[in-house]
Amino acid sequence: MTDAPRSGTAPSSTADTPSEIELKFRLDPARAEAVFAALSGEGGQSRTLTSIYYDTPRRALSKAGMALRVRRDGERWVQTLKSEALANGDMGRGEWETEVAGATPDLASLKKTPAWKSLANAKPLAPLFTVKVDRRIACRKAGGAEIEIALDRGEVAADGRTSPITELELELKSGETSALIGYAAKARRTHGLALSFGTKSGRGMALLERTGERAVKFRPPRLKPGLSAGGGFKAIARAALEQIVGNAERLAETPGPEVVHQMRVGVRRLRSALATFKPVVEDRRIGAIKAELKWLTGELDSARNLDVMLAGAYRRATRRKSDRTGLVDLGRRLRAARGGAYVRARSAAESERFADLVMETLAWIECGPWTKADAPGAKARQKPLADFAAKALARRWKKIARACAKLETLSTEQRHHVRIDAKKL
Repeated sequence: MTDAPRSGTAPSSTADTPSEIELKFRLDPARAEAVFAALSGEGGQSRTLTSIYYDTPRRALSKAGMALRVRRDGERWVQTLKSEALANGDMGRGEWETEVAGATPDLASLKKTPAWKSLANAKPLAPLFTVKVDRRIACRKAGGAEIEIALDRGEVAADGRTSPITELELELKSGETSALIGYAAKARRTHGLALSFGTKSGRGMALLERTGERAVKFRPPRLKPGLSAGGGFKAIARAALEQIVGNAERLAETPGPEVVHQMRVGVRRLRSALATFKPVVEDRRIGAIKAELKWLTGELDSARNLDVMLAGAYRRATRRKSDRTGLVDLGRRLRAARGGAYVRARSAAESERFADLVMETLAWIECGPWTKADAPGAKARQKPLADFAAKALARRWKKIARACAKLETLSTEQRHHVRIDAKKL
């Protein structure tokens, strides 16, 4: 973290988009108190928070990437609207807060927020689920920044079902993003924490719609017109990392073919972004990032290959009555091998190596050497993303078009490389 530039100050509010910048870690409930005590160095303040999340019957806010809650904090009720991510490529989420009279949302206060476009012609808001947590809070100074440390323990309740919550939040109250990331990286190494990009609203929606066991698919980031190539890379790379981490969490809980597949898709997307944005992000640390992503792909490959074999060639073979000799034993062996491959994939997803990969990759995306003013790609970094993207896509398309013109003459290996190039495109 010694290379991190001091850029990306936490904005308490701006005219367009007030925002919050925070990092979250999943915690083992048995270790939660000890970790909080070690980080806070004090008892901290305690309070109980009860939040009611709202949306329209057709989920207008969720579809627009927003979440609306009304939270009771002691005698106060605070309404908060959050967006999924900022459109300028910076780390953080949009956040619009206002004190309200009670548990019912104040629509008038939403008229000057992004939510109003989704709500103006929609049916009335209704409560969807509730999140209740006991929160311990303390503040620390680190690298010239003020960081709020919050330990949340409680549950989300939706439609008669509940899901436990134990997580640590580190929120930047003032100072530079690099200071928050540096503090988080040190805390991760010291206490063996696992970075998570999940939100309480996301947990509630998954519980409500029974999607908690499904694979996490890529959610394209919003890209603001006029965004720079550097800002675009940050948004795309961060979204790919979120897809990887989301599926790693699913893999640890309920491994399955689609979870493994989508985790590999996230890794491939991030590796493709590194290749596409090479003129922008090339620096002395990118080699180590690429090597670790390649390691992760290798840990998932066997599970994916066996999934494809069982769902494809083996299943087709079992439908041919004349080819059944030995297939029962083969199927048993394939499934046993897949079980071992899943153990390997899950072990990788739960390993310290993977946790380091996630934290270090996030740190590099946000404030690695490539972000410095004197970085080799500084000029390319400032170019408009639209111009950079047009050239990058055209370059990749020409490469594929040349290969496709002589596709019939290519070897199996050469065709495989054309397929990989198409995926990168």
